[in-house]
Amino acid sequence: MEKKKVTMGLIVMLCLPQFAVGLFTTMINNYLIYFYQPTQKSGIPVLITQGNIFLGILTVIGLIKALGHVIDAVSDPLVASLSDKSKNKRGRRIPYMQMYAIPFAVSALLIFWSPSQNLMFNNIWLAIWIWAYFVFYTLYMIPHGALLPEMVTDEKMLVDTYTFHSLFFVVGSMLGYATPAIVSGMKSALGLEPIMAWRYTFLVFAIIGVILLLIPALAIKEKDYVSSVRPTVSLGKSLKHAFKNKHFVLVTLGQLFEGTGMGFFQACIMYYITELMGIPESKSIIIMATSIVGSLCLYPLINKWSKTKGKKMPMIVGCITFTVAEFLICSVDVFPKGHELLVAILFALFVSLPFAVLNILPSSMMADVIQYDTIKTGINQEGTFSAAKSFVTKLGISLAMMIVPSLVNIGASGDNHVGKQGLLLSAIVGGLFTLVSVVIYAFYNEKEVLGTIRAHAKKEKSE
Repeated sequence: MEKKKVTMGLIVMLCLPQFAVGLFTTMINNYLIYFYQPTQKSGIPVLITQGNIFLGILTVIGLIKALGHVIDAVSDPLVASLSDKSKNKRGRRIPYMQMYAIPFAVSALLIFWSPSQNLMFNNIWLAIWIWAYFVFYTLYMIPHGALLPEMVTDEKMLVDTYTFHSLFFVVGSMLGYATPAIVSGMKSALGLEPIMAWRYTFLVFAIIGVILLLIPALAIKEKDYVSSVRPTVSLGKSLKHAFKNKHFVLVTLGQLFEGTGMGFFQACIMYYITELMGIPESKSIIIMATSIVGSLCLYPLINKWSKTKGKKMPMIVGCITFTVAEFLICSVDVFPKGHELLVAILFALFVSLPFAVLNILPSSMMADVIQYDTIKTGINQEGTFSAAKSFVTKLGISLAMMIVPSLVNIGASGDNHVGKQGLLLSAIVGGLFTLVSVVIYAFYNEKEVLGTIRAHAKKEKSE
């Protein structure tokens, strides 16, 4: 049976879950440590055990979140294999999305809703729901991520797809970045305590998120658009095949290091703004919105650049710029005094370029590698490739999340759980990780990958 043509409207619908993912990712990456390792300025009470209590170097929040990323990484290939080999009459991907959309959103909310004042109980609550969140994230997002390159096979349309994919993620993140302003508004308008203002804000995000997760899951009929050849080999052999692909290995390692560097930055961004730059929490939205709007303005440029010149060079430029940005954070003391907000806005504009590049191109670059492999083998293993990449990159992020809470604790004094020395060190480490990715991407042979894809497309048109 001839499959239906994928339209731009369908692509937009398929990318809607990224708005929810942007919201949830901002909640977890930008505010989790800030919420559970609070500064005195935040007004948030201490909810879990503080300090380095594991091996003298790890915090409770750092260990729990790091183990969550490990669970996420390990579950990725398992879910991918199940999805790749699914014989469900409604498709290999959509049924997973339908089943796990609600648990995904609910678990993101409950992470911040520990009901007790007992620190040990809250430690356990936090662990359960963070780990559940990563499992449900995998069960929804691995099939969703595999569906994109299955439905969209045209190279240029694929770039457009991942541009919308990133656009929704960024707009969702933008709403997430508005959290401090929303929290401040709730405290003023409703007279809420800081902790409840944060929780009600996240409740609103969870409701928005679950609606957007369900729309494509319920509206798209997968079988109308996808014809797949299911892999018959074992999970182990599929993973072995993925890691034998030199292009996949280089792109995955590059994304491992740049993703880890970005992980350091995202986990500490609120600290950088409030503690290092001296910007009030309620005004942090100005800084974050500036970087987001700046990056959105660059989206057309990045889209056109990658279509004409490929993704490799923009990725290298983006990573170099982000490395410089991380190192600039360490020079915060030499910035002009009395103009902190202006300096922070200029910094936000500077990071707009790497934000735009690193939001759009990594997934598109990996989709090229997956399509290259499908052409070479004739077998659709999108899920396994996506999961193998996620497995590696999430292990790196878990390392970052394990290290960050301990790093920011360096130099802390009194009742404060964050020290300036630790914040500066986190920026240096994050910058070094991103710098390594530049070296790795330099060895990626994009000409071979894109040449194979274009030759295949030309052959299909002529037949």
